[in-house]
Amino acid sequence: MIKSKLKEFVKTYFKQVAFFYSYLRARFLYVILISFFVSLFDALSLSVFIPLFEIATDASSSKKSSLTNYLQDALNYVNLPISVNSVLVIMLVFFFTKAVFRYADVYYRAYANAYFIKKLRIKFVNLISSLEYNEFIKIDLGKIQNSITTEVVNINSAYTHYISVVQNSIFIIVYIVMSFLSNTKFTLIVIVGAVVSKVFFGKIYSNSKILSFTIAQKNSNLSSLLMQFTNNFKYLKSTATVGNYSLKLKDTVSDIENQQLKLNKIAARVLSTREPIVISFLAIAIYIQVNVFNGTLSAVLPSLMFFYRAFNSFMNVQLSWTAYLKYAGSVKLVEDFETDLRTCVEKISGKQYTGFNDSLEFKEVSFHYKNGVNVVEDFSFKFKKNSTIAIVGKSGSGKTTISNLVTGLLKPSKGVITIDGKNIFDYNLNSYREKIGLISQETVVFNDTLYNNITFWTEKNAENLKRFNLVLAKVGLNDFLDKSSDQEDIMLGDHGVVMSGGQRQRLSIARELFKQTEILILDEATSALDSHTERLIQENIDSIKGSMTIIIIAHRLSTIKKADSILLLKDGKIEASGTFDELCVKSEMFASMVALQEI
Repeated sequence: MIKSKLKEFVKTYFKQVAFFYSYLRARFLYVILISFFVSLFDALSLSVFIPLFEIATDASSSKKSSLTNYLQDALNYVNLPISVNSVLVIMLVFFFTKAVFRYADVYYRAYANAYFIKKLRIKFVNLISSLEYNEFIKIDLGKIQNSITTEVVNINSAYTHYISVVQNSIFIIVYIVMSFLSNTKFTLIVIVGAVVSKVFFGKIYSNSKILSFTIAQKNSNLSSLLMQFTNNFKYLKSTATVGNYSLKLKDTVSDIENQQLKLNKIAARVLSTREPIVISFLAIAIYIQVNVFNGTLSAVLPSLMFFYRAFNSFMNVQLSWTAYLKYAGSVKLVEDFETDLRTCVEKISGKQYTGFNDSLEFKEVSFHYKNGVNVVEDFSFKFKKNSTIAIVGKSGSGKTTISNLVTGLLKPSKGVITIDGKNIFDYNLNSYREKIGLISQETVVFNDTLYNNITFWTEKNAENLKRFNLVLAKVGLNDFLDKSSDQEDIMLGDHGVVMSGGQRQRLSIARELFKQTEILILDEATSALDSHTERLIQENIDSIKGSMTIIIIAHRLSTIKKADSILLLKDGKIEASGTFDELCVKSEMFASMVALQEI
């Protein structure tokens, strides 16, 4: 009960602490603890100077400061005489101890920073990797890219400045306590001034935080616009619409800079007024001490020394807090984005999938997106193990949706998909998908070596290299390998730029053979290839026919002539099914499609 209330209090009044602590845990507390010891020994080091001066000048007991009296009491307690030598030794011990903690402070802060940004990025990678596919396709890709790159860096800057605020706040507290021990009345007067100063700057900080969040949102939008600009550059350039889109980008950039200028204007106002206001309060405190309480300037000298250090720390707090507010919007943006992602995480559970013996079966399966009509309706079919099934139909007939249902990326709105009679969603979906291969029109090639592209970064040992070379020979890529001096370590570049379209498709097939796929889905795999290359790829596919279950989604009917069975879809339903020759006879729609393609 008490623990839950404490957590709620922290989340309400120390939101930033709760956010940073959620990533750093005990490391966050260690940073604060080390800061406390740095400030403590810094204050103790300073406090020794006045007793040293008073002992060296043989000041009378009535003129000795409270700090000297405290030190004398401490030395008497351990039966040590108070002298210049003993005070010097104490001073050196304090300074060297402070140096040790200062080193620990700098080093551990750097370590915590590195850990924080690593943990933040890994957390986002894990969340995005765990998203349901149906939810992933709704997310703005620019927002994902901006969150993991720009916003994570901004949050790390926010953390750095926030920790600086915490550390300098600790310094202020320690210095004020020391000042309080030295001169209570003077310290109370200055504290009242500090409270008034905080109220004065509070409204300014509130405006800064709002502006910062606005800038973070606009930066995320800019990232999205830039991605669309680069992805669609060919169209924009070819149609002379690049100028119109450029204006949209320029307007967004100008808007961000205008907001940033407002934020910098607020920061300039804080920087220019902070020091005069604080010094004014100190002057008022000295005036009251001397003229109202009839005190002496020497009586407030120790407190002034501590307040001088506290003032420096106070300035650092103001600077760091102003800097933090520039990035506070990024913290809010990423917090909200993380919350959104967590609600879309795919739940992976169930027993491990090890393979099937008989068939993958759709039983009266229907699927529709939210508030939409059925894309697939009452689809029933049994995909026998190691058979080759083709799915054809006009665009929008549900072909790709069925492949997404096979992989478990989409879940049926109605009906079930079973494998050997067991619902595929009762299995651990990751273990099930490990047995699935997918080759699409847009081939997946990473900017890495040929070996890593095919083996997915599997350890390069003798056994794996043998398998690698076997699958390369099977798909006819050994010639490509032989022409390279780097052999399997040849870099393929972005999207496999050093390979032809046909070679990239062969690479895709080789990858699935290396993986020892059980179900292979070919989604328009040859539609972007010329006839000669398509024929070569088709020969590769024919060579593996019967060794795995192959599902071919195609517009080009020439690629499916040898399929064991062909499903003709219309409006998400099976219009007709059979072999190529059977469909040519019994389906006018299919015969018309064959005639149009002159097969």
